[in-house]
Amino acid sequence: RVTYPDVPIPSSTSQSSLPLPANFNSDHGSNDNERGGGNGKQKRVYAVFISDMHVGSNTFLEEAWGSFVQWLKEESRSIGIAYLVVAGDIVDGIGVYPGQEEELSIMDIEEQYKIAAGYFHDFPSHIHVVVAPGNHDAVRNAEPQPPLPEALRKLFPDNTCFVSNPAYVKIGGRLVLIYHGQSYDDFVNSVSRLSYSKPDEVMAEMLKRRHVALIYGKAVSIVPDGHDYGVIDRVPDIFHCGHTHTVGISKYRNVLLINSGTWQSQTPYQKKRNINPVPGCATLVELSEMKVKVMEFGSRAG
Repeated sequence: RVTYPDVPIPSSTSQSSLPLPANFNSDHGSNDNERGGGNGKQKRVYAVFISDMHVGSNTFLEEAWGSFVQWLKEESRSIGIAYLVVAGDIVDGIGVYPGQEEELSIMDIEEQYKIAAGYFHDFPSHIHVVVAPGNHDAVRNAEPQPPLPEALRKLFPDNTCFVSNPAYVKIGGRLVLIYHGQSYDDFVNSVSRLSYSKPDEVMAEMLKRRHVALIYGKAVSIVPDGHDYGVIDRVPDIFHCGHTHTVGISKYRNVLLINSGTWQSQTPYQKKRNINPVPGCATLVELSEMKVKVMEFGSRAG
C-alpha cells in the first residue's frame, strides 16, 4: 500500500502560488519564437535560469555579471532565448543578519534596487523576465512571500513580471515551479546525507514530500493562512531554486531540477560554514527537448 507516493498528484484545482500579475503572458513568444517566419519550421525556444544576484554586497561580481549581460545582448536572438527566470535575492538587503553592514557596498535598500533595476534595463527587450523574491529582498520574511512592492517594481523595465515565492509560471509550454529555497537550511540541518554542495538532492526531497518547506518552526517562518502555499500539488516540468549559491542540475521522475548558483563570491558567513559558492553561472534550457547547458561567466574564485 502506497501511503506517500514519490511524485505529487496533479490537481486541476491547485492554487499553490499567489495570483500572477495581470500583465503576465504565459504564451509570450510562442508564435514568433517557436515557429520561424511563418514557414512552419520549428524554432527552438530557450529559457535562462539565474538566482541570488545580491546587488549591494561588496562581493557582488560585477565583471561576471557584465559578461552575462553582454552574452545575452550578442547571442539571445540567434539562440532563441525568450525567457529569463530569477529565483530571488535580487539585492543583498539591509539588516538581514548581524554585521551585514560591514559587507555592503550600498547601504540604502532603495538604492540597491535602483542599481539592480538598471542591470535589468540592460537586458534585450524581447526577453520576458520573471522575478521571484528571496529572503534578502524587501518583502516579508515569512512564506509565501508576495511579489516586490509597486514602489520597487516600477524601477524595472516593462518586460519584467513579478511573482510570489513560491510560484508557478508557464513559459514556452512548460510549467515551472519557482522557489527561492530558504528551507534548504532546515533540510540540510535535519537530514545528515543532504548538503549545500548538492542542492538538487534537497530539491528531490521536496518533491518526494510534496512540500517546499515542510519543517515548521525553524529557519522558515510560515504565514498562518487557510491555504498552504508550500504544497506541491501540481507536478512541474522544471523546479527552479536558489539560496544555496551552489549549482545543481538533475532530473527526478522527469522533473528537471535546477539550482542556478549566484553572482556573489564567498562571504565571511559562508566561509565560517564551509559553504563554497559557485558564482557567475546561468542555466540555459531548451524548452521542447529540455536540454540543459550551464554557462559560466568569469572565475569561480570570484
